[in-house]
Amino acid sequence: MKCKICGAKLKKEDGDICTNCYKRYQEEEDLKKDTNVIYEFGRSHNVGCEIMRYTPLYFIFILSILMIIASKEWLTAILTIIGFFALIFVLFYIDRKFAEGTTVTCYETKMVCRKKAFFFDSETVVKYENIGDVTYYQRFPQKKFGMGDICVYAKGPLNIPTLFNGFQVKNVEEVSEVLQILGEIIGPLE
Repeated sequence: MKCKICGAKLKKEDGDICTNCYKRYQEEEDLKKDTNVIYEFGRSHNVGCEIMRYTPLYFIFILSILMIIASKEWLTAILTIIGFFALIFVLFYIDRKFAEGTTVTCYETKMVCRKKAFFFDSETVVKYENIGDVTYYQRFPQKKFGMGDICVYAKGPLNIPTLFNGFQVKNVEEVSEVLQILGEIIGPLE
């Protein structure tokens, strides 16, 4: 017989799954039982910060308009202006949707990051004992508005594929205070 999950060879008395898979299953079940919320934070949408974030786009837009006006293509200039404002509107809308759908919930034994917007829906669970590092960084526009991006790195592999081993929450308000609270909840990292 083989394990139904990993395919490892089993003895007849072992059942349907191996001891490693059963242990992992038990850990996941124990994590699901932890429902006592300690702290929660999320991504925010700050229009001023977003306006500053796209400053390079504004310079490209202004140069494009000046070149089009110099060639006396008025219809092209008007269509370019309309297209630019439509692009900025779409970018702001997408950022707002991601901000509304991103939350991080700290429980007694785990941290859960949920991201939901449009067709994108993910949940990353990291036990406190598996957290390798928690840090933040700020771009210039974020510094002006007291915001930053929080990154949580795990020591080992997570239950889902991620770009890096952990998760990132962009545009967290009062990021240094949130990081301090997370440090108190998680405790000292090895």
